[in-house]
Amino acid sequence: MMMNRYSRKNMKRRGSKRTNKVIKENFCSSIESLPNELLTDIVARVASRSFKNFINVKLSCKVFDELANERYVYQKATLVDFPIAPWEKQTQEKISKVNSFMELCRECENTEALYRKGVLDYFKDDEAEVALEFLKRAENGGHVGAWYVIGIIMVFMGGEYKRKGVTLIGNMKETEKKLTRACRKSLIEILTEIWVTNPSVLEQRRPTGCNINNAVARMSGLVTLRMKMMDTPIFIVMLVVVTLKLLIYGNV
Repeated sequence: MMMNRYSRKNMKRRGSKRTNKVIKENFCSSIESLPNELLTDIVARVASRSFKNFINVKLSCKVFDELANERYVYQKATLVDFPIAPWEKQTQEKISKVNSFMELCRECENTEALYRKGVLDYFKDDEAEVALEFLKRAENGGHVGAWYVIGIIMVFMGGEYKRKGVTLIGNMKETEKKLTRACRKSLIEILTEIWVTNPSVLEQRRPTGCNINNAVARMSGLVTLRMKMMDTPIFIVMLVVVTLKLLIYGNV
């Protein structure tokens, strides 16, 4: 009697597996009958909203798995689940995979990937020409934040570039105030996750001789800033933000 009960359970499990296999085969057959252009667009839309769901779609069907490698899909992929800089606890293998994915996204003209690379190249690695190249590619793809950062870089470059940068950001602020505010917020969020080491940024001073440390203290609500804060990432970010405010008519 016990043997029969277990046998029935095993038969149900095997039947369930066969049913799932048939359903999956029918699903894949139905998918294959649709145009590749439509399927590619579907995969790209999923990738633009959630990387986790993008992976699930890849695993659901052989057709989707193949189409997931299309250039258009990587161009539209969201990067919201990827940190700006590698986490300390990540393994080298994980970091290498993420870097490879980001590089592939840049090769496919993913505007957010290009934007991030441009910001990192300028503020962290002091490579203005390389940074502007990536940012211009992102801006050409429609990334408004890249246009904002180009203006910021021009301000830090000084001279005639500074005047052009101030004009660029001023025009953005007049026509799209909320959008400009969002661009500034996006830039600050990146700067909080990296070490800002570009001398052109850190050495800026207000022409009138205003003490930037005092300006930082007023903005943050602190009475004083201790010297031990000077080398912390958050202080550097605050310094960059205040410098921008002082350089560009006080309220960018």
